Amino acid sequence: MRTPRCPLVKRFFRLAQAEPGAPAFFDGDGQLLAPRGLLAQQAATVAEAYERLGLPTRPVVLSLPNGPALVAHLLALRTMGLPVVLADATFTEAELERAAHTVGGGAVVANEERLGQGVAIPPSGVAVELLETEQKELPRGTAICKLSSGSTGEPQAFAASVAQLVADSRQIFRTMGIRKGDRTLAAIPLTHSYGLGSCLVPLLLWGTPLVLPFCNLPAALAHTLAAAKVQHFPAVPAMIRALAALPSLPPWPELRVCLAAGAPLAPGDAKAFTAATGHKVHVFYGSSECGGITYDRTPTGVHEEGAVGTPLDGVTVEVVDEGGRVLPPGEEGRVRVRSRAVVLGAVPALADPQVLTPGCFLTGDGGVFDGQGVLHLTGRLSEIVNVAGKKVHPEEVRRVLASMPGVLEAAVVGIPDRHRGQVLGAVLAVDPQGAVTVHKVMAYCRARLAPYKVPRRVVLVPELPISARGKLPKKELVALLTQRTSHGEN
Repeated sequence: MRTPRCPLVKRFFRLAQAEPGAPAFFDGDGQLLAPRGLLAQQAATVAEAYERLGLPTRPVVLSLPNGPALVAHLLALRTMGLPVVLADATFTEAELERAAHTVGGGAVVANEERLGQGVAIPPSGVAVELLETEQKELPRGTAICKLSSGSTGEPQAFAASVAQLVADSRQIFRTMGIRKGDRTLAAIPLTHSYGLGSCLVPLLLWGTPLVLPFCNLPAALAHTLAAAKVQHFPAVPAMIRALAALPSLPPWPELRVCLAAGAPLAPGDAKAFTAATGHKVHVFYGSSECGGITYDRTPTGVHEEGAVGTPLDGVTVEVVDEGGRVLPPGEEGRVRVRSRAVVLGAVPALADPQVLTPGCFLTGDGGVFDGQGVLHLTGRLSEIVNVAGKKVHPEEVRRVLASMPGVLEAAVVGIPDRHRGQVLGAVLAVDPQGAVTVHKVMAYCRARLAPYKVPRRVVLVPELPISARGKLPKKELVALLTQRTSHGEN
């Protein structure tokens, strides 16, 4: 096997050599699943198999579920010096190939059943498929590419160096008071930016052990938190809501840091979780382009809608106007982030080159700082809806709808309209015992919003569609709202 040049790989191999029996993965019962030494051996075996196969010196798309195999293949590919594009484990073969074409990839690695022409690579069940794509130029020093759907729905890759990945994890752990040996529940995908910075890089950098739940059903998560003595629980709001709804929960005395990211956390869900478990949920705000941004450091207290805490240690956050001027507390503008974790660049390049510059990321989020230095997000600037010439931010309407009795969750999007250009549509997850109707929703909104802000279309569902990233897929919401047989119209 080649001598690895990647600092993260060298770091993990040193950890494995020093303490081969130290845990890398625990199972859902808290039993040792894989020690560091075994992972290092598997990585060496996989690297030799790749050498024999003759992988081209091009980026490789890696799409495996959380577990030792994912880490072994990542270590092997980085040992060979190849940039690795981390892709969701549920991607189809067509989605994997689109991702590869985006970065000029030479191969995709996934479970055998997802690859039609793949060659088996150990451990069993994993295959690699070689591809011919147009070569693309990645930023120099690219180690990992984080995938995003991009503004057009086509894949977008954000290229990060090892130094940027390490900076992100250090900033997260330092700010949150997470210890390097804390058992971390790996319930979020390690291939996403959130899981990469909070789980995967810490494992490679410090040997931070990961706990794999048997599945992500609420009862399984609750069991694993207790049985495996988890101390650090990075979650998405859907997990927090589901756990709080369980009829009984075991105590989690070892849990010190529980956080929610990836989507807005409803104050009611945060309150219910604390009441059910005795643990506060800390809101964490970040992005693929720059890693962690802010964190709610307060040990207790009620979560306020839209509040995402204060900047992480080592991160500078500003709210700026259209000209880039920093605005004082109380004035709303666009969130700008300066951090050592800001990625090298995007592939394909962003339309506006000023959005991503060295060490600086101009987000698409609107925000305002309060007098205590807490950042409050006001919504995505790109999602502002133009209703007959009047601008409406869906987040304002969503908050009104979410406050209605009987409404569990709300999502608001703009949908095309031939008369007004756009109108607002709302998809509401409602309590079946709450007697919520479309007519009542309209009346509630009319009493609290200007007429042009009242949703024209409303769909009531048992629960909102949630992606693996914990986000609301806009295409699915629009599809629900444009099925005329299933919505009310004002």
